[in-house]
Order: sequence, then structure tokens, then C-alpha cells
Amino acid sequence: MNIHFAHPMYLWALLGLIIPLWMHFYHRKAAKVLYYSDLSWLEKIHQEGKGLKQIQKIWLLLARLISLFFLILGFANPLGPISFNRSSKSNLILYIDNSPTQVLAARKSFLAKSSSLPTSPNGQAHVFFNDFESQDFEPKPWPKIKEQWNQRGPGLEPVKALNLVKHAQQIAEENQQEPMLYWFSDFPKNKALPIFPNQGSYILQPFAALHSDNVFVDSVYLSNKFIRPNTSYDLIVRMKNGGTKTANKRQVSLYLNDFMMATQSVNLEPSASTELKFSFSLAKSGVYKAKLMSDDPVAFDNSFYFLLQSSAPRKIYVVGNAQNLEKVFEKEEFFEFKSIQASEILPGHLPEDAFVCLVGIENRTATDWKALNTWVSQGHSLAIIPNQVPNDAILQDLNRFLSGTGKQIAQTSTSELPVQQVSSSQSFFQAILAKKSLDKASKLWTSKPLWEWNPGKGTLISWMNAKPFLEKISVGQGSVFLFSSQVLSPQDGFNRHGLFLPVWHEMVLSSGLSPVLHQRINSKGIEIKASADFVFQSAEKSLLYWQKQGKSYIPEQNWLGKSWICRIPQAMMQDLRSGANGFIDAQVGGKTMATFALNYPKEFSELATYSKKELEEYYAGQKQVSISQDLPDGLGEDNPQTSWAMHCFALALFFFFVEMALVLWNSRSSRTGSVNR
Repeated sequence: MNIHFAHPMYLWALLGLIIPLWMHFYHRKAAKVLYYSDLSWLEKIHQEGKGLKQIQKIWLLLARLISLFFLILGFANPLGPISFNRSSKSNLILYIDNSPTQVLAARKSFLAKSSSLPTSPNGQAHVFFNDFESQDFEPKPWPKIKEQWNQRGPGLEPVKALNLVKHAQQIAEENQQEPMLYWFSDFPKNKALPIFPNQGSYILQPFAALHSDNVFVDSVYLSNKFIRPNTSYDLIVRMKNGGTKTANKRQVSLYLNDFMMATQSVNLEPSASTELKFSFSLAKSGVYKAKLMSDDPVAFDNSFYFLLQSSAPRKIYVVGNAQNLEKVFEKEEFFEFKSIQASEILPGHLPEDAFVCLVGIENRTATDWKALNTWVSQGHSLAIIPNQVPNDAILQDLNRFLSGTGKQIAQTSTSELPVQQVSSSQSFFQAILAKKSLDKASKLWTSKPLWEWNPGKGTLISWMNAKPFLEKISVGQGSVFLFSSQVLSPQDGFNRHGLFLPVWHEMVLSSGLSPVLHQRINSKGIEIKASADFVFQSAEKSLLYWQKQGKSYIPEQNWLGKSWICRIPQAMMQDLRSGANGFIDAQVGGKTMATFALNYPKEFSELATYSKKELEEYYAGQKQVSISQDLPDGLGEDNPQTSWAMHCFALALFFFFVEMALVLWNSRSSRTGSVNR
């Protein structure tokens, strides 16, 4: 028999039973002798048996003690089994979706839901949060589950329904039972609802929905990839309303190094989006810590963190006869020009941050082309200029290099052709034509094509026969700028044209790797590159620390040769005050390797959730699935417990009446046995 007390502190009051015991024995002290001068008045002395009176007083004492005993037990609220013959053991699984939306934005409803848990320490269940894989699989008593729930910070990715259902089935099979799974979540509409098998019981416990507007930053990007100091650029901010109400006059402010630069107002319907433009200028080199602040009511995504930095000079490596190409870049401080041999760059020494130009494609091996394809696919840029009319073998290698792009290069016997007028509607030429007279820039030139191919959407300049003169071809994450004539020859018309220099500048500047402004928190890990002079020694000596707001964290990390792959430390996720988002310095031995900006995943800002009615409609006909708001008493107990407090109060009242009856009877007996005078 297993009995517990809901309020065991009241049991200390049982010590108070000593008081009536002490009073009883105190009044039974020895009798005193009284002397009378005349006994004539005492005609008759009523003599009463001692035994009956003693029995009455003992029963009166017992009734009083028992009444007080059950009264104290009633306040302590004893919990006992409903049936002493019941011995079945239930194995429950609780999944609690502790996404940032619930833990940070709707924490009140998140904590209120935990109050519906059973209170008996006799019951237990398996409990899992969003970091499912890192948790132990042992059942825990209800008080421990409630404590973990109330102290839990935000988790990243929701548990995959399939994995959780499989684990519930495994636990049930080990105990020869059908699975019973309680699923606590807000059931967001941007996630698919879980699918459950026919066997078992699955109870959905929806959190209270958060009805509010929520304007959050969907994405940010720059108007130019290349940022020069003391030059004005635009920061384009895409805002979205992920809430369920209309956002009216929400203020969004841009800060650079904690100095407010500009503020704009936003009005958005639910699920609508808009773009804001903030002008900025960076006065010097170095990293600027920027953030976008809003007065949105959903607090956890009110701040969006990102970094701004002036671009480093662009490197241009030319393989082959550069001729007069060096003059295009020599007067610009933002370019570093270098003419190199093919052996210096292909295939084993491809640069990390450079624009490579191949003048002529002869004497390239299949290994060279394969290495170039891999390098370009990683996000780099390559320009290819024919030096002479290619033969079939060269074209075969080039077409193999461009396989997957839909381009097929072929020889052409066309003589000199004029080009078409460039269009100012192309984003590539907008910055160029804004600085030059359209009449001068649009003046035509003639050149001789050495090969041709089918035009595509990336065609920048065309011949009069509609074949491409210059096209930007996407290869993986990178680009190939392909010319169809020997544009570096002094006899070529393009070489003497006013667009020659600005087109080359724009090709190099626009093809740089997009700056990493920010990163989103995710469970896959964050890559942090080491500095160029860093030498990895050992896991202990090269341990990476994260510094954030004066606190130091050690993330789970792996060294991959040039960078660390880190996972968000659980301590940061559990810190509800500072959170995991913000600016972080990654350091080794006190030296900063990188500064990066972290933000919560944007899907957590989508507040639209399925209502209880929508869930019932979705799972209609699935008898194994039910939707409930509360948990039944005795859940997960070996012998479900019930409160015996009312029984104790009833017994206390009964023995109180017994005590009163004995007192009245004792008083009446005393009157009938009066002394005759």
C-alpha cells in the first residue's frame, strides 16, 4: 500500500496531540483532604463506582484525540490507491514542443499547460523536448517532469513525428502494451501535422494560441556586393507579418554600432510582406555591428542582428596573354591585378577569393576543367575569352565543363558583326549607364565571333544575329562570363569602346562572393573559418570559445581543416534573459577568429496555428487520435491515486460528535448523582 500526502508539512501538527494528553493527566493529580467543623449537615453521601467514571474519561480522551488526528490528516490530504488489487503499469510518452515561439513569445500559456500535469509522485512518464536525441530515455516522476517543463529554455528543431512514434512503439513493445503518446504543441500552420499509425493512443494537447501581429525580418541584402568606404548604398530589408492580426504603424529602426541611423513605419496584413530601403555609408574599414529594432509585441524576434563591412580589394588573376587588360584595373585602388602562369593556379592552387580570367583555352587537361568546375560551383567567378578558332577537341572539353548549364558551344564561320544596343533595364548595366551618357554608351561596335552558342536569360550583350557576345552562365553557386570573340585584341571593336572598362569593372565587382551578413540558429551547425595565419595544434589548444555579453560558452565543435563546425551551446538556448541570438566573438586563446551575428529561425515567427476544431476535423475518423485540454488524474501511476481528505474530515466530524455525546452523558450522570443535604 503506497500512500502519499499532498501537503506533508501539516503532519507536524500531530505533535499538538500531546496537549490534550497532558491536560488529561494533569487533572488526574492526587485529591486534597478538606476538614469540616460539623458533619451534621451531611446526612447522606452518594457513593459512585470509580470504574464507570474512569471509562467515560478514557473514551472521551480517545474520541478527542482521534477527531484531532483525522482533522490534521485531512489538511495534509493523503493520496492513496483507488484499488489495492490493481497492478498494471502504464508507460506514457510526453512530447513537449519547446520552440522559441512557445518558450519566449507565449511563455505564459507554455507554463500554464504544465499546471495540468498530475501532482502525485507515484506516477511517471517518459518526457522529450525538441533536443530529442540528446535526452535520456528513462521515465521520470510527475514532480520532476513539471520542474523540467517550467525551467526549460527554447529548443531548435521540432522532433520528427516518425522518430517519436517509433520510439513510443518500442517502449510499448518492451512492456507488452500499446503506445500512449501525449503531444504538447501549438501546432503551427507552417509545419505539417504529425501522422500517427492505427495502433496505440495519441492525445494532442494544443497550447493556447497567440493572437497578435508579428512583423519580423524575413531577409536582408545589399544593393551592391562590393561596398566601398564613404559611398552610399542601400540595405534592402524584407519584412513579413507572421501574426494573425494586422500590423499598424510598426516602427522599424536601423542601428549601426548602437547609433540609430533611420526609422521607418510598416503597415502589413497577416502573411503579407514588404521591402524597406535604408541608406547607409561606412566611413572606415572594419566590422560594423548592425541591428534592426522593432516595436513588435512578440519580444523574442524584435531585434535582428547582422554585420556590415567594407569589401576587401578584389583580386584579378589572368592566365594567358593579358595584353592591355592590366590597364583597366591599375588606376583603381579596389583591384589587385596579377598575371600568372597556368601552373600557378590549375588545378591544385585555385584561389579562395579571386576573379580568374582564362585568355585562350588551349592546353587545358580534363583534370584542369574538372577542378575549375568544382571551384566555380563553390561560388567563384571565371571569365573565358577565346584566343583563336577552337578545334573539336577543345570544344568537347569546354562543353563537358559547361554540362548541366544547357549550353552547347560550336564553331562559327561568321565574319565581323555589329552588336546590339545594350538595355538600361538590365541590372548589370544600370550602374554603368547611370554614370555615362546613354548616347555614347549605346554606340555600336563590330567584332569577329570565334564561336557561338544558344542564348539564355543571362545574355548581357548580343550580336545583331541574336547570338550572345557576352553571357553570364550560372554553374552551381558561381558564374562563368563567356565571351564569343577575342575582346582583348587591339583590333577588336569592344576593346576600343567606352563600355570596355566599366563592363570589366562591373563583372569583377558584381561577381564577388555575397557577404555573410548574418546566420540563423540551426541544429546542423555553424561554420566559423579560421584566420589565414592560424595553425591547428590540438583539440585542447585550439578549443574555440564563444564570447557573448561578457559570458563565455564552449560549443560542441569539430575541426575540418580550415574552419570549425559548431553547434549552439545548450547553455545559450536555456538562457531566457539574453537568449542565443545576438553578436558573438569566436576566440581561440584570447584571439578573435570571427565575429558573427545569430538570429532565431524565421519560421518560429509564424504565429498562425491550428485551432482545436481544425485539429478535430483533420483527424476525424482516426479513433487512435484525440484532442484534449487536460490530463486525467492518476495518469502514469502503477496504482492510480485518489484524495482521501474528505474521508478524513468526515471521520474527524464523526469522532467530534462522539466526544460531544460523551460530554453530555457525563454531565447528565453527574446531575442524577447529586448529594442530598
